[in-house]
Amino acid sequence: MRLRRGKGEVIGVEILTMGKFRGDFRDLFAGFVIAIDVRKLILALTGAILIGLFAGLPTPWWALRYDAGFSAELGERGPAGYLVMIPDAVCVLWREGGWVFAGWCAFLLAVVTTVWSLFGTAISRIAAVEIAREDRIRTQEALGFALSRWASNLSSPIACILGFLFFTSLVALLGLPGRIPGIGGWASILTALVFPFGLLGGFIATLIALGAVFGYPLFYPAVAAEGTDAFDAISRGFSYVYSRPWHALWYLFTAVVHGVISTAFIWAFGAVMLAVTCAAVRLGMGAGKFDLILEFTTGRATWDTVVADGGTGLGIAAILITTWILLTAGLTLVYALSYMQSQLTMIYFLLRLRVDELPMSYVWEEKEAAPAGDPPGAEGEAAAPGPGGNGDGA
Repeated sequence: MRLRRGKGEVIGVEILTMGKFRGDFRDLFAGFVIAIDVRKLILALTGAILIGLFAGLPTPWWALRYDAGFSAELGERGPAGYLVMIPDAVCVLWREGGWVFAGWCAFLLAVVTTVWSLFGTAISRIAAVEIAREDRIRTQEALGFALSRWASNLSSPIACILGFLFFTSLVALLGLPGRIPGIGGWASILTALVFPFGLLGGFIATLIALGAVFGYPLFYPAVAAEGTDAFDAISRGFSYVYSRPWHALWYLFTAVVHGVISTAFIWAFGAVMLAVTCAAVRLGMGAGKFDLILEFTTGRATWDTVVADGGTGLGIAAILITTWILLTAGLTLVYALSYMQSQLTMIYFLLRLRVDELPMSYVWEEKEAAPAGDPPGAEGEAAAPGPGGNGDGA
């Protein structure tokens, strides 16, 4: 691609087009249209299923060793009631508290981060191209983009955690003289003298912690929009949040309010659709058989109960209908995930516009090969501008 400027033209490996967005909070009201996209919904559904498999399925097994009553109830329900018992298993771990629940939370966070760093980045990539170019890319292309940066994305939260632990450990070292046997009281004077350095370390650790909490949601959109690595994404996330905190909070508030309303609409639509479908099928199949299937769906009936009353065919039908009902019921969650990641991408574009003064139409594109016969270096390469840059690309 050649280095050019102007409407619809190319700057290095970044595409500039005239977008339809205004560059202010009103763009967030397009979140419903951007999120209700089959490609993003499929990615969100796949991510949610994988998180449920890797984080949800081990949870009842984890809780077995802490509650004999839970173990007995799980044994009575059998494999068919395993999924229904997951919320009860979380409650068991919650009651245990301490390191038990903290360990489960750490495990859950690791699974969510690992899975969503792939699918969240893919959703953000689709949204970024749509926002900047009003164009559509294939799901495979978005997944390939996210997969090529998966390891780097995983390192971003780890880097923030390690940075926080490093500075808090340095501060903790300042207090060690107080533990010296015999002279701990006098040695504490040394701790008091260097206490200002401890405050400095605490200040840096707090900056990292707050930046990670509020800037982490922007890491994946930064990678998707700039084609950069995780450390540049951390820099951008921290920079945008600390440079424009009130803008970030206002954008987040607007997105949340709009998201609650649109998610409630999706939930109501899905509930009505399920009610109409189940009522019609119940009328055609007969109340006895379909009510038994619904009992199986809600965990009140086992496979053996359904087969005993209606045969193996009805048991298979119960499994299939339950699968479709659960997928439909999960539509609200899937939409919420798609909406969240799409809106975070929009917020990233808006904050980038405020901080770096880069237009909404900026998005990184894979570099294309030079046409045959072009001399080496004929393509003008331009790195994605960093935070605070002017975005000229040259």
